[in-house]
Amino acid sequence: ISSLLGMRLRNSHLLASAQRLAGGLGSSARKVAWQAPVAGVALERRTFDVKGILVRGLVSSSGSWSHHVGFIRGFHSTALLSNSDKDSNDSKKNDDNISVEDKPKDDSPDPDPEAGDLVPRRGRRKSGTTPEVGIVKRDSKWTPNEVLVIPVYRRPIFPGIATPIALTNAAFCEAILKLKGEHGGYPYVGLFLTKDPNLEEGKPVESADQLHQMGCLGQVVHIQGVHQLGVQLLIAGTGRVLISGTVSNDPFLTVSITKCQDNPFNPNDLTIKAYVLEVLSTMKSIVKLEHFFKEQLQTILAQVDVQNPALLADVSASMTTADRSSLQNVLECVDVQQRLVLALTLLRAEREQAEVQKTIHKQMEDNLSKMQRKHFLTEQLKIIKKELGLEKDEKEDLVQKMTAKLAEINAPPETEKVIMENLSKLSTLDAASHEFNMTRTYLEWLVGLPWGVTSTDSYNIDSARETLDKMHFGMKDVKDRILEFIAVGALKNSVQGKIVCFVGPPGVGKTSIGRSIAESLGRKFFRFSVGGMTDVAEIKGHRRTYVGAMPGKLVQALKTVGTKNPLIMLDEIDKLGRGYQGDPASALLEVLDPSQNKSFMDHYLDVPLDLSQVLFICTANSLDTIPGPLKDRMEIIQVSGYTLEDKMHITRRHLLPQALGDCGVEEAKVTIAEDALRTLIHRYCREPGVRNLQKQIEKLLRKVALQIATKQADQVSIDAANLETFVGPAIFPTDRIYKTTPPGVIMGLAWTSLGGVSLFVECVSVAPAERASLRCTGQMGDVMKESSEISFAVARKYLKALDPTNDFFDKNSIHLHIPEGATPKDGPSAGVTMTTALLSLALGRPAKQGLAMTGELSLTGMVLPVGGIKEKVLAAQRAGATHVLLPAENKRDWVELDQTTRDAVQVVFAETYERVFRAAFGKRRPLKKEGNASPAEAEADAEAEGKEEGEGEEAKAKGDSKGKEEGKGKGDSKGKEEGKGKGREESKGKGDGKGKGDGKSK
Repeated sequence: ISSLLGMRLRNSHLLASAQRLAGGLGSSARKVAWQAPVAGVALERRTFDVKGILVRGLVSSSGSWSHHVGFIRGFHSTALLSNSDKDSNDSKKNDDNISVEDKPKDDSPDPDPEAGDLVPRRGRRKSGTTPEVGIVKRDSKWTPNEVLVIPVYRRPIFPGIATPIALTNAAFCEAILKLKGEHGGYPYVGLFLTKDPNLEEGKPVESADQLHQMGCLGQVVHIQGVHQLGVQLLIAGTGRVLISGTVSNDPFLTVSITKCQDNPFNPNDLTIKAYVLEVLSTMKSIVKLEHFFKEQLQTILAQVDVQNPALLADVSASMTTADRSSLQNVLECVDVQQRLVLALTLLRAEREQAEVQKTIHKQMEDNLSKMQRKHFLTEQLKIIKKELGLEKDEKEDLVQKMTAKLAEINAPPETEKVIMENLSKLSTLDAASHEFNMTRTYLEWLVGLPWGVTSTDSYNIDSARETLDKMHFGMKDVKDRILEFIAVGALKNSVQGKIVCFVGPPGVGKTSIGRSIAESLGRKFFRFSVGGMTDVAEIKGHRRTYVGAMPGKLVQALKTVGTKNPLIMLDEIDKLGRGYQGDPASALLEVLDPSQNKSFMDHYLDVPLDLSQVLFICTANSLDTIPGPLKDRMEIIQVSGYTLEDKMHITRRHLLPQALGDCGVEEAKVTIAEDALRTLIHRYCREPGVRNLQKQIEKLLRKVALQIATKQADQVSIDAANLETFVGPAIFPTDRIYKTTPPGVIMGLAWTSLGGVSLFVECVSVAPAERASLRCTGQMGDVMKESSEISFAVARKYLKALDPTNDFFDKNSIHLHIPEGATPKDGPSAGVTMTTALLSLALGRPAKQGLAMTGELSLTGMVLPVGGIKEKVLAAQRAGATHVLLPAENKRDWVELDQTTRDAVQVVFAETYERVFRAAFGKRRPLKKEGNASPAEAEADAEAEGKEEGEGEEAKAKGDSKGKEEGKGKGDSKGKEEGKGKGREESKGKGDGKGKGDGKSK
C-alpha cells in the first residue's frame, strides 16, 4: 500500500485507513503526499490529491478543535470543489453518505472538470454495468439561512478546500451527529476565524463578536467516529458567507448567514491573465527552492484550473505560511483581481523565505562537506605516514613521553605507582573516548609537578640585608625576622617552610615586601589573592569526576614555579569568604600547619604532596576577621604606617624616580623642593601608607609633563608656595579641628584598619536638669556607649572627691559627641578621654594643649592597656600633639617603637586616673584615706613636684642671666624661656626640663 500510494505511514490506524482507501479507489488512485502527525509537534501542510480530490491539511496541536492530516475510515472520492455556476439540470441531488465499501469494483469515469459545487452521489446504473459512484452538482446559489459555528483558531479555511477536523468536545460531537440525522445527509456548518489570536484552542466561543464576520461555508461530507479523539469530520469549503446575526448560543453558537458573491470579472481580461501567469510562475519557482511544499505545490499546479482565477487565488494563498491576518484579508476580498494581488504577495514572501532557507542549507552542506573532506584526507595522510614509518601512533607516542618524564622526576613511591597504573590504563583506552582525555590530563599534571626539585637557598645575610634595604625603607621587624630565618638555615644548612603573616594598613608595602624576601632568599615567588574566595576547590582542587576538574591553586603554583620550595604569598587572607561550596579558611588549616602540610592531599591529584619546604607569607589589614585556629598557625608581624621622615626617604629613593620614569619627565627638567614634599605629605597624604602619596606625585608630574610638552616651560620648579597649582587645594588644611581646645574638648587616639587617627571628644551642657543625664552621639558602637557610661560614673565620683561643693553633674544635662558622625566608632580605648572631657567641662578648665590620650578606664578608675600603640602615636604626631598619655602596661609597646618616633613626642604613662588628671590639668587632687592613687604614684608625684619647682627655678635663673637657652629654647630680658615650653620671669615661672618636661612654680 505504501508503495502504491507513495505514503510514509507511522500509525497502524492510519495504515488501515489507507488500505480501505486504496481498496475503494482502485487503479485510478493518484499519488498522495502525506506526513504522519507527531505528538506535540505542528503538522506539516500537505495537499492530497486522490482521484481529483484536493484535501487540505492544516497546522494542528492538541485541543478541542484540532485540524489533523490523515485518512478517515470510509473516506470516498470527491471531485475538486469549484465555484462554477453552471447548470446542474443533468444530475440530481443525493445526500446519502457513500462509503468506499459500496464502491463497485470497476473503475469510475473521471469527474467532469466543468462541474460546479460537487458532492458524492450514487450514479445511475447503466444497462449492463454495475452501479458506480459519480459526481452530482449542487446549486451554488443555494445557501442555508443559519448554520452551526465551528470556530477556527489558527488559520482561516478557504472555499474549494476539503479539510479534516477532529472534534473532541462530546456535546458538540452529538450536536453534529444530530444535525446530520435531521438533514439526512451532509449538513452545513460555518467556519469562522477567531479575532483573538491568543484565544485558547478548545475554548467555546459564546458570541459572534469574537469571530471575524466573513468566513467559509463548509459542508460535512464525511463523519468518522474515533473513540479516543471523538469525531473526525471532512468538511468541504463551498463558498464565502457573512454573519448577519446570532440565532442562538445555547448550547452552541448558531448564526444566520448570507452568501458573498465575488465581484463580476472577465476571465479573459489581460490583467487577470497576467496575474494568473505570475502566480503560477511564482509557485513553480517555489517548487524549485522549497522542499517542504514541493509535493503539494506540484499537485496544485497540476490540478487547479487556471481558467478559474478565484479558486487559484484561494488555493495558492492557503498553501503559504502567512499569518492568520494576511490569510483572513485574502478570504474577505471579493474582488478577484485584488485577491490575486494579495495571493501573489504572499507567494513572493514565501519565495524569499525559501531562497534564504536554501542559502542556509547550502552553506551548511558546504561546511559539512569541507569538514568531511578534511577528515578524510587527514585519515589518509595518517595511514600513509604510518605505512612509511614517518609517524608513530599518537597513543603510543604519548605513553612513551609520559614514561620518559617519569624517569626524569624523583617522584615518591606511592605517586610513581599511581602514574604507572594510569599509564597502563591509558594504553588500553580509545584515543577518541572521553576517559582517554581525562586520564591524559591527570597524567600531565602528575608528571609536570616538581617532585624532588628544589632551588638553592641563599644563606648570605649581608646580601639579604642589602637587598631588603634597597627595596624597602624601614620595616625593621620584617627585615629582622627574615634575617633570623636565613641565619637559622645557615646554621642548620637546611631550611623548613614557615608561615608568616604581615598585618598593617593598606599601602605600607606588605605585598611588595614578599617579592623582596623571595629575591633575598633566592627562591621562586608566586602570589595569589584569597580575598573573597568562597570555594574550597580553589585551595584543595576539584574531584576528577567533575567535568573540567582542575587542581587547587597550590598545586598550580608548584607547577608554575617548577620547584617544591617557593615563596607563596596568600594576599588578603583576612577577607576570605564563605559560601555553599565550603569554608576556604578551614581548608587552609591543613595548608598552613607545619605538622600537616608534609602530606597535603589535593582532591584532584589524590596523592600526598609535600608543602613543608614552602615559605608561606600572608597579608592582612586586620586580625579581627581571621579565624582563631588559622591565626594560631601563623607568626604575626605588625607592619605599621610610616612617619613623615619615613615618607620623605621613600619619596626620594623610590616613589619620585619611579614616577619620573612613568611620566616621561627627565630629572633635570623638574625640581621639587624639600618643603614642597613635606607640605604634600602633611597636607595631602596623611594616611599610614604611601599609595596615595604615589598617586599625588604622579598627578604633580603629569602637570609638569603637560607644561614641558606644550613648551610652556623648559624647566619647572616646585616649592610649597606653588604646590597648590599642581595638586589642587590641600585636603587637610589644618592639623586638627581645634587649634586650642576649650573646656570640655579633649584629643583622643583611635586605631582603624587603615592606621591610627586622632579624634576629639566634645562635651557641652545643654540645659539644667533635676537629675544627671548623659546623651551620646557620633555613631558610637555598643562597647563605646558602655565606656561612656563608665566614664560618666567615674567623672561624677572623681568630681565629688575633688570638690564636694561642685554639683555640676547633678544639675545639668550633658551631651557628649565625637565628630565625623558618618564614621562608625567602637571600642573601649576612649574611656580616659571621655572622662577627662567631662571633668574639663565640669571644672570649666581646658586641658593641657597638645595632649592626646588613649586608654580603657575601669569603674574604679584603673587605666587598662589598649592595642595599636604605634599607629596611635604616629597619628598623634601627624595631628601635631606634643604629649601622649598611654596606659602603664603599654610601656612594652612604647619600647618597640623606633627612636625617631619616641623622640617626636613626650609620653606619660598612667596606672590610675589620678595620673591622667594631673597630666591633663597640671594639678593633683588631695589624697584622702580612700584615695585611689597608689603609693608609687604618690612618690612619683612628690618627685615630679620637686623636679618641676627646681626646673622652674633653673629656668627663671637662666632667663635672668642669659635670656636665651641653648637647644630649642629662647628667653628674653623679661625672663621668657622656651624649650618646647615657656618660662616667665614674673610671679609664675614655667620651665621646660630638657626642652620637653612641663611644670609650673609660683
